Amino acid sequence: MLTPILLIAVPAVFGLICLSLPAPRWRLAVMVTGAWVNLGVIIWSWLAPHAPLKDEFIGVDPLGHLIVTVIGVLFAATSLHFVGYQRAALISQRVFLACMLALLTALNLVCVSQNLGLLWVALEASTLAGTPLIYFHGGARALEAAWKFLLMNSVGIALALLGVFCTALASVGAGEAVTLTINSLVLHGRQLDPAWLRTGFLLMLVGYGTKMGLAPLHSWLPDAHGEAPAPISALLSGAVLNAAFLAILRAYQVCQAANLGEFAGGWLIVLGLFSMAVASVFVVGQRHFKRLLAYSSVDHMGILAVAVGLGGVASYPAMLHVLHNVFYKGALFFVAGILGHSYGSYQIANIRGALRRYPLTGFLLLAALFAATGLPPFGLFYSEIGILFAAASSGHWWTLAAFALFLCIVFVGMVTAVLPMAFGGHSEPEAAAHTWDGGERWRYRAMAAPACLLIGLGFVLAVYQPSFVKEALDQAAAALGPHDTGAAIATAYAAGGGR
Repeated sequence: MLTPILLIAVPAVFGLICLSLPAPRWRLAVMVTGAWVNLGVIIWSWLAPHAPLKDEFIGVDPLGHLIVTVIGVLFAATSLHFVGYQRAALISQRVFLACMLALLTALNLVCVSQNLGLLWVALEASTLAGTPLIYFHGGARALEAAWKFLLMNSVGIALALLGVFCTALASVGAGEAVTLTINSLVLHGRQLDPAWLRTGFLLMLVGYGTKMGLAPLHSWLPDAHGEAPAPISALLSGAVLNAAFLAILRAYQVCQAANLGEFAGGWLIVLGLFSMAVASVFVVGQRHFKRLLAYSSVDHMGILAVAVGLGGVASYPAMLHVLHNVFYKGALFFVAGILGHSYGSYQIANIRGALRRYPLTGFLLLAALFAATGLPPFGLFYSEIGILFAAASSGHWWTLAAFALFLCIVFVGMVTAVLPMAFGGHSEPEAAAHTWDGGERWRYRAMAAPACLLIGLGFVLAVYQPSFVKEALDQAAAALGPHDTGAAIATAYAAGGGR
């Protein structure tokens, strides 16, 4: 019981310290320290895991453990990147850093919540904590993006609350012993009213899907990414979206236990493919680099929805996709932050010749691009191939065809946009590009080091998967229903030469 309490208390305490300290440097040091102490707690939790009991409101189960771990790694890397990234901002640094740690507190609470009501509260708290972070630079466009983030996510959360109410009504006839804790609902799944449970799942899918970035309620995501600072964009894409995905997985677990897995899976596949289709339309010809990455996030959330919807052998590749997508998407946003500082613009047409002018940045840009688009030997190649094999083995041929088509379109759109940024000729802003000389070198290193860390970690886990990582992914996949750990993913690894 100590681990989930520490995961909530540690970032909350460091956030309060940030509010009380007078000096900006001290507050920044406290934010970084809090992020890394939080990661230390997560690492310690793997040494002494605690399985939640039937009626516990908080606990660390395999699904939540996986998500909280990748969020912790990403937040620790983001804290280092922000040390070099920080620049003049309209909002107070005291408020901004405290909100960052408040967001981490809320996301950790999402991951350890074992009650649908508490889970809803935690996700709403993450919306409130994240809104000021988007308004970092100020101005009308940032205000609009922050307002859209708050409004759309609040509407989605409200729909999800109705879904929780419907799930509660579904449990009325099952006896007084049934509560809204995940273990209780799963244990008594066959006794739940299927009509109310279907309604509850659809409301939670739409509501939490809004926060996850699933189309058609995804429009807050490109605006938020376009205006938020790059490290916050990394947290939105890699942490907030995955926390909402976890909320949908909780609802899916209950449906599986109630023998409604095909119903829930069908809707997940529909929304997932639609999200991939929307992303493929807007990625092609996109002119703003961070908005391009936002639509790439919509695509990857669609991939996760399709994988969970397929179930069975696709569950393991889905968890593998979560793991690697966080690393590579975080690295891409860190590189975007460096390029924004270097060229003074996020417009793709204004960023040219990065590999020539900034060799390390150009290399990181290409590595993160190839990793995020699923090229071998990076991890997303194995997860996407595994999902394709799962679709084929289960006879979902139309799903397979649409999935492969949208993957190809997004790949072409990403590559045609990013390769000229790395290899292209001179651009107008290049003469005024930042040189990172003298005292600025430490800032460049602070911004580049976390990107190197995430890409390197993702690459290592792609070419060699330790047994404890495989076990963690397998346990998380098992929580989604019966599956074959090796069938799809072993084929994918054999095709790519992985081990």
